[in-house]
Amino acid sequence: MWCRGIITELIPTEKENIRKYCSPTKLSVCEVALIQIFMVDFGNSEVLIVTGIGDNHVRSEHIAEQRVVLNDLCLALRKSEPYIEGLLKDIQPLAQPCSLKDIVPQNSNEAWGEEAKVEFLKMVNNKAVLMKVFGEEDGVLIVDLQKPPTNKISSDMPVSLRDALVFMELARFRSNSPGSHCEKNTILHYHPPILPKEMMDASVMVCHINSPSDFYLQLVGSLDFLFLLKRIEDFYKSEDGENLEILCPVQDQACVAKFEDGVWYRAKVIGLPGHREVEVKYVDFGNTAKITLKEMRKIKDEFLNPPEKAIKCKLAYIEPCKGTLQWSKKAKEKFEEKTQDKFMTCSVIKILEDNVLLVELFDSLGAPGMTPTSINDLLVKEGLASHEVGYTIKDNSKKYTEVWDPSPEEIISKEVNSLNSVSAKSLPNENLQSLYDKELPVHICNVISPEKIYVQWLLTENLLNSLEEQMVAAYENSKWEPIKWENDMHCAVKIPDNNLWRRGQIIRMVTDTLVEVLLYDVGVELVVNVNCLRELQENLKTMGRLSLECSLVDIRPTGGSDKWTATACDCLSLYLTGAVATIILQENNMTWPLPVKIFCKDEKGERVDVSKYLIRKGLALRERRINKLDNSHSLSKKPLEILLKQEDSEVTKNIKINFDSDKKASDIISEHKVSEFKEKIIEPRTPGCYKPPVIPNMKVFEAVVSCIGDDGTVFVVPKLSEFELIKMMNEIQSNLKCLGLLEPYFWKKGEACAVRGSDTMWYRGKVIEVVGGTIRVQYLDHGLTEKIPQCHLYPILLYPDTPQFCIPCQLYRTIPVGGIWQPDAIELLQELLSKREVEIHVMELPVNPWEKLSVHLYFDGMSLSYFMAHHKYCTFEHSEEILKEKPTDYSKKYEEERWEIRFEELLLSETETPILPPYLPSPLPPPGELYAVQVKHVVSPNEVYICLDSVEKCNLCNQHSDTDGSGVSWESESESLSEALQRLNTNVETLLPLTDFRTEMPCLAEYDDGLWYRAKIVSIKEFNPVAILVQFVDYGSTEKLTINRLRQIPLHLMQYPAQAIKVLLAGFKPPLKDLGKTRIPYCPKWSMEALWAMIDCLQGKQLYASSMAQEPEQIVTLYEDEQYPVHMSLVEMGLAEQDE
Repeated sequence: MWCRGIITELIPTEKENIRKYCSPTKLSVCEVALIQIFMVDFGNSEVLIVTGIGDNHVRSEHIAEQRVVLNDLCLALRKSEPYIEGLLKDIQPLAQPCSLKDIVPQNSNEAWGEEAKVEFLKMVNNKAVLMKVFGEEDGVLIVDLQKPPTNKISSDMPVSLRDALVFMELARFRSNSPGSHCEKNTILHYHPPILPKEMMDASVMVCHINSPSDFYLQLVGSLDFLFLLKRIEDFYKSEDGENLEILCPVQDQACVAKFEDGVWYRAKVIGLPGHREVEVKYVDFGNTAKITLKEMRKIKDEFLNPPEKAIKCKLAYIEPCKGTLQWSKKAKEKFEEKTQDKFMTCSVIKILEDNVLLVELFDSLGAPGMTPTSINDLLVKEGLASHEVGYTIKDNSKKYTEVWDPSPEEIISKEVNSLNSVSAKSLPNENLQSLYDKELPVHICNVISPEKIYVQWLLTENLLNSLEEQMVAAYENSKWEPIKWENDMHCAVKIPDNNLWRRGQIIRMVTDTLVEVLLYDVGVELVVNVNCLRELQENLKTMGRLSLECSLVDIRPTGGSDKWTATACDCLSLYLTGAVATIILQENNMTWPLPVKIFCKDEKGERVDVSKYLIRKGLALRERRINKLDNSHSLSKKPLEILLKQEDSEVTKNIKINFDSDKKASDIISEHKVSEFKEKIIEPRTPGCYKPPVIPNMKVFEAVVSCIGDDGTVFVVPKLSEFELIKMMNEIQSNLKCLGLLEPYFWKKGEACAVRGSDTMWYRGKVIEVVGGTIRVQYLDHGLTEKIPQCHLYPILLYPDTPQFCIPCQLYRTIPVGGIWQPDAIELLQELLSKREVEIHVMELPVNPWEKLSVHLYFDGMSLSYFMAHHKYCTFEHSEEILKEKPTDYSKKYEEERWEIRFEELLLSETETPILPPYLPSPLPPPGELYAVQVKHVVSPNEVYICLDSVEKCNLCNQHSDTDGSGVSWESESESLSEALQRLNTNVETLLPLTDFRTEMPCLAEYDDGLWYRAKIVSIKEFNPVAILVQFVDYGSTEKLTINRLRQIPLHLMQYPAQAIKVLLAGFKPPLKDLGKTRIPYCPKWSMEALWAMIDCLQGKQLYASSMAQEPEQIVTLYEDEQYPVHMSLVEMGLAEQDE
């Protein structure tokens, strides 16, 4: 490329030609040893050196510039012509000299160092930057280069280039107060934390403590935060890191920082102490740390949007002990002991400046049922703090009795006291039916799983305290007495950890000395020694249970299991235990555990349905509830066996009543069973499923075969239902445009779904099998089974009240050879029946409506069973029932068709295909010789097709005689193969179509470039339409072609040997520890990465080969530059191992 330039230095060849000062130097080109040129449109300088003359004149300042060594400078220099100067005179030089504002080298006595230049180039090279111009001095722009506001977060461009150089200690500002070096709107900030309202209570967890006047807490009640931490850790643990490095952190910049536990958390920069260190604050926890640049990364937008989690707080009403200004070490330790990482109740007194909360902390929700203890008052009582001047002590108990409306308290107290007996698990219907479908405030006291959650009424606190006092008075000084304990017995239990007494019920005897008990007032199950048990006094049994066992409705476990995953249980326990929530009873007739919906508030104060949240996060699946049936429909609850027995009795009655002498008994029974079957399929079915297919209420019906299953099942769609199917499919495509991205979802075998098929259309489907990242699904209305990615499935039902359209059928009393339909039989069925109109004779209805219908199937009047038996694919019982031809009452349309069979055309000369020998193989030189080759096609890393270099190949071809071993005589041709093919491609229309498709048949085939090449037939891949797999013998590659792209090969082209030679490469083998990578489908011992690496090693290079063996297979070693084995590159990359 020719560029505009200005000569800045000339060095002549002779010393006497030294330039004169204050005057331009003019030299002839032949007199110049070295010339330096400044490129006015690019800003760089280039040094041109004359070979053997200018080398001695190169100075140190030339080394930094781009140097070009030439024999003749005229090759690179031109003096612009006048007309070109006229065209360019109005175009100013495009390269504009600039200087970064107000920075100088770190050491003022030295010039800019090489490291500063390298880092400068690393940050701006080939990037679009925002240039902020401050002014101009002597034609030089004073600027700063900044990151554009719209640039991606992953860009390496810093917010300010000069700030980055200063931070990296490669430069310094001219003054100590540089001011604002970057635009504030380019710094990423988090949203401030969501604060609870003043004079409101909230469930919190204290996450970091500096002192009682400076600590941080998190609001409890949402699983979002846990999933946010998990996503951050997963992303930054697997991220390369270099793409998200921060080169120049800025004060208050949002980022992600690694903590001392090795985990990545959200943070922001709060200090720049120097020495390439950064002080950060972890915004979700409140603690700070000093880290290096390698331990921080840029933050993605999705992690930036959630507000900060940690809220800064200060204890209200108290201060350090009188006479001191700082909190004592003992006060801090006591405060940490009582609050650190514990669930607390926070009462917000006031919101101070900078969003600091003035709070009072209580431990009531940390220990269910205990009297709330104020942490503020506790520090004062223990002499570790003092009340502020003017503070008056308040009665905290009034605070909690005045929060709630008294009417619910009366209702709840009445319900609890009405439970006079605690011996039964089930609750009397009359006690809680009045609360059905009402919102009830509760305290979650223990969570074991989504189907086992214990709650307490919020207003039972006084009852629990009173009961606790009675228990202590009764058992504090009691002595253990031997009692024979049995399951379900009630007892008093001493809690070993805190010496409290609770009422309990024995679940089971673990051993002779260990017992598992349920503390039914707080919903806790634990194992204790029998020494901790006492007989429960009668007066302590009068009060009902103070906790209720509940179960979330409308959800079921994921992963295809009936048990809840540990992740779901742990997440639910972490965020619900100790929380205040609302429950709604879902069923009027009370069962145990109580079916409920639970609602709580997240950190934004929004109401959240816990069941829906678990579904949204992929920890649960939706389950539809079946409405309870009336007594008249209670039959559906009975087992299938009883149902069938009742059906049989009703069938018998029906025969007796409606018996018609004109009908056969078998016909009446068959018709009745069809109608009974229709009634049976509309009974309540498994939740989340489509309805089974409806069998037409007739003995014989016409249908279209939609699919043949892998096991030989014939799926048919009745002709009467075709219009409804088309209508439904059109409505689905028009109404279901886009469902968006699906969150992680765990599919279960047999689950109904919506499927986006490989043709981009939506279908109703069912999960057949979950295989890694793909799912095998069945298109319910068409019968086809296919493997598709998980992203093409959605857990929704389309037209759930419309039955499945296609009916799975099997041939009645027809037994395949070997007990199952063989692959060749299934191929024949697919070719014979796909999309064909057939006639179905119903022979036997299935017991289960989802099972196969036993039929006789007729196509064009021919019995399918007879046809398959005639071709030896099956046998059948009771052959007299199967007619070779359909009965005489079939449609007359088959008789109207007349087939004219003529064979005269088969005798025409143009249809005759000559018998040709196979292609001649190209021989390889004997072992030990090194010869040049070209790789034409790569099958796998150790299997390729090569051809000899053209010169050697020509010599080898000349060695062949004019007659091959088959006796076919070739005409002597002087032209090469390429010339012969080039001449043939000019008149392809004269070539005859190929009519013989036997394996290894030589032919001409059309490639994707529109040209015709020599090929041979490998196999017939498809029959409708016919598609042939061919191999191009001069290249080794294969392709599937239709018959219109195949021609008969002229005889003279058979004299040339096949140029492509299949060889195996020696010296290496697949690695043993390479199983985790994507495999080559047709050669799974090798990875796709190894295949691509081998192609890169072979492409565009001069290669050499040496034969290692020629029988039974050609084995060679490939070399690059005649000495370096090609496979060593794969070995060095760990994609292969050396094979000795």
